[in-house]
Amino acid sequence: MSFRGRLARLRREKDTILCVGVDPALPQQRKENTIPEKYLDVNEENEARLSFCLDVIDMVKDYAVAVKPNQQYVFGFTKKQHQKLTRFIRQNGMLSILDYKLSDISDTVASAIFHISESEYDAITFNPFSGNLKETVYLAHDTAKNLRGYELGIIVLTLMSNPEAVTFMKKARVDRLPVFKFISRQIRECDADGCVVGATGHVTEEDIKVIRKIAGIDKVFLIPGIGAQKGDVNKVLKSAGENILINVGRDIMYSENPRRKAEEYHIMLSSR
Repeated sequence: MSFRGRLARLRREKDTILCVGVDPALPQQRKENTIPEKYLDVNEENEARLSFCLDVIDMVKDYAVAVKPNQQYVFGFTKKQHQKLTRFIRQNGMLSILDYKLSDISDTVASAIFHISESEYDAITFNPFSGNLKETVYLAHDTAKNLRGYELGIIVLTLMSNPEAVTFMKKARVDRLPVFKFISRQIRECDADGCVVGATGHVTEEDIKVIRKIAGIDKVFLIPGIGAQKGDVNKVLKSAGENILINVGRDIMYSENPRRKAEEYHIMLSSR
C-alpha cells in the first residue's frame, strides 16, 4: 500500500492530524530543550537519545498519527537503532517520517533510499533542488516495495517559511513560474506523496491554496512551525484542505508532560 493510503487509513482510525517531531538534542548542543540528564546517566549518547524518543512516543501515541524524527538529531544511530525507533512507532499505531531533506544525484539517492527503507521508515522529506524528483519517486516507491512490501513516501519541500525562501522559492522563476509553483507542478506530475509547507513568516493562506490546487487534493501537506515557532494553525486549516499533518516538535517533546501537551493539541486541532 502507498504511504498516502496507509496514512489516510490511520487518520480515520485515530481521528487525528497531529504529527510529533522528535529532535533529541544533547545537553552540550544548546542551553535549553535538551534530553534530561537521567537518560545520559545510564546510557551512552545514542542509546540516551533513543530512549528519550521512545518514552516520548509512548506518551503521545493516543493523540498522534505520525512521528517525525529529524536526521540531524538522530545522526549516528545504527540501523538497528533506527529499526527499534521505527518499529516502536508502528507498533503504537503511527507512521514514521524521517526528516532527511534528501537531495543528490541519482546514484546517491538510490543508496539513501535503500538504507532508509532497510531502517523501515514510512516516508522521508526531499529537497527538490537537485532536479531529479521523478527518479526519486520511482526509486522510493519501487525499491522500498520490493524490499518490504510497501512504498516509501516522498514529501517534498515546497514552500519553506524561513526569510531566505522568499528569494529562492518565491522571487526566483522556472518556466516563468515562482519556484514553489513549479515544484508543486512537479509533485503532481511525478506523483510524489506530499508537500512540506511552512506555517510561519511570509507563507500566506493564498500561497497554501495555490499549492493545494496545483499539487492535488490527494497530496499530504506536512506543516511544520506550529507550537514553539508560533505558526498560525487557523491559516493552515482554512487553506490546506483535508489531507494534512500538523507537526509539533519542541512544544510537545520538551514539555513537562508530553502526553498532556499532545492531548491539548489534538483537542485544539479537532475543534477547528
